[in-house]
Amino acid sequence: MPKFKLSQVQALWFAILLALFLAPADALANPAATDVKLDRPSAVVERCSSIIVGKEATKDGSVLLAHNEDLANYCAHHYVYAPHAKHLPGETVTLFGGTIVPQPAETYGYSATKIFDKAYSPGDITSGVNEHQVAIANNMSYRREAPATLPIEGRIIWTELTQLALERAKTAREAVEIIGDLVHTYKLGGDSGAMFAVTDVNEGWWVEVTLEGQWAAQRVPDNSFGVRANIFRIGEIDFADSENFKYSSDVVSYAQSMGWYKEGESFHFAKTYAAPEKLNDPYNTRRQWRAEEMLAQQPRQLTPASIIAVLRDHYEGTPYDLTNGYKKGSPHQTDERTLCSANTEVSVVCQTRSWLPAEIGAITWRAMATPCTSVFTPWYYGNPTIPEAFKNGTNLYTENSAYWTFRDLSRYADVRYQSVSSAIHKRIALFEQKEFAAQPQWEQEALRLYGKDKQQAIRFLAETTNNLATQSVQLGDAMRRQ
Repeated sequence: MPKFKLSQVQALWFAILLALFLAPADALANPAATDVKLDRPSAVVERCSSIIVGKEATKDGSVLLAHNEDLANYCAHHYVYAPHAKHLPGETVTLFGGTIVPQPAETYGYSATKIFDKAYSPGDITSGVNEHQVAIANNMSYRREAPATLPIEGRIIWTELTQLALERAKTAREAVEIIGDLVHTYKLGGDSGAMFAVTDVNEGWWVEVTLEGQWAAQRVPDNSFGVRANIFRIGEIDFADSENFKYSSDVVSYAQSMGWYKEGESFHFAKTYAAPEKLNDPYNTRRQWRAEEMLAQQPRQLTPASIIAVLRDHYEGTPYDLTNGYKKGSPHQTDERTLCSANTEVSVVCQTRSWLPAEIGAITWRAMATPCTSVFTPWYYGNPTIPEAFKNGTNLYTENSAYWTFRDLSRYADVRYQSVSSAIHKRIALFEQKEFAAQPQWEQEALRLYGKDKQQAIRFLAETTNNLATQSVQLGDAMRRQ
């Protein structure tokens, strides 16, 4: 690949951008957390939050998907890019549980977040967007009467459903069918239930799947939004409405065989398949209520910045803020389950735009570790190059790791939240405000280049956003050492 050379105007623009974003590197004497020796953390806890916003509810007509991956256990994430690939007839892929799945003739490229080591925490891709601007993220859920030991062998696990759908779907509807067909064929492994947020440039869908492969999907209205925590929420299925509902062929008959549903009653998916004790559990319902309340305050004006604010929320200004405005410590260290969590490993807000080519239109704002003390930076689908710090990190402290920079910053802030959080939040806000202000300029330049040379436009965006990502780590390093 030829080296990308900047014109004098572009070089000047990059110099201005660098000066604009580069935070002061405070070289203070006492590292906040880099010298702390960590014992092996507690068991993995899966408790994510996801949001879908329809195109008529956003300010610019884009579709938004947001997700806090709350996997815990210091499960570091890396950023990855997978190119478009072609496959030979008869080629297969072997999954974590030994399941063998046939490959299609070609798989689509995607940009994603990935668990650092499948052996440490079974799974790979936790969220991503592909070359057709199909975006997917996942939450675990609870099915009723699930066995204590959940099978994996011969089945398909949550991250594999995400990855295979990203590789095979041209639209959100296709992704829904792919996830449904796969889980119905191979059954869900490792969880009693799971749900997927699926979007493209036109619409968004929730897909809710159960242990034995029964599933249902519901479309999010274009002028609305939806939120999921860790319990099924699809209600009554209109079996005659194929535009807004999809489901497995045995979604009713299996429930009848288990004694969960009687013929003649209206069929309510969540009440039928969800663990009853979880349906009204504040651990789930309060997160959903809070996110919906915040989103409703900006009708038809929602933006990635709006959604980032939701992902960072700790119920500030509500009776559920147990810190009394941080006076009683960190909001991550109370008995209240907030949207922003000390267990968050990566946060994403994916924006897909029908009026732009995927290499420019599919942009994901990502932040490593706890979102309120981390910096969201932009990542375009087509960027094939990722700075080393975003490909580095394990469950133990790792040098030159974006994950560990912001994980340490979160730990540093948690022990002195009232005194340091305001300054941290202000510096992060300033960085992000400048990013959002500059975004139209670099996208306009990328679009101009795209009309002449697609690869040149991709390289331009890659260099621009990789610079921002590197500067965000520099800022994080400076703040954790203050």
